Amino acid sequence: MNTEAFIDIILLIFVLLALSFGVRLYSLLRTGELGRSWQFIVWGVILLVLREILRLGNQLSPIPNFLLFEKVCEAGFAILLCYALWRQWSAFNFLHTRRKKKMQWDKFAKSIASFTEQQVSETKESEAEKEWREQWYRKV
Repeated sequence: MNTEAFIDIILLIFVLLALSFGVRLYSLLRTGELGRSWQFIVWGVILLVLREILRLGNQLSPIPNFLLFEKVCEAGFAILLCYALWRQWSAFNFLHTRRKKKMQWDKFAKSIASFTEQQVSETKESEAEKEWREQWYRKV
């Protein structure tokens, strides 16, 4: 067994470990937009495992078209990883803009509430002043 095959076995072990962590994270975050992005990450890591198996198979018994399959698996992994990261970014960006709009709406609602409270307090003050004057005029 040469050095390249040994390194490929170690890489395969690490990729399988990454796959197990990815599946665990997907089982935790199964729902929502984040769960869907982890689903694509898991599929990408499965393609990476397939690539490592093909590379190890190519080390043991070379077949001419294995290099093409390795490249296809590697490209699929990169595409799925980019798509999953974009989905996570869009989910967090949507939540951030939604939270910002909610905060703006809350400020607007508070300003309307304070304005109506101010009007109510002014009408209460004017009514209290009217009552006081009426009582004062009755005394005189």
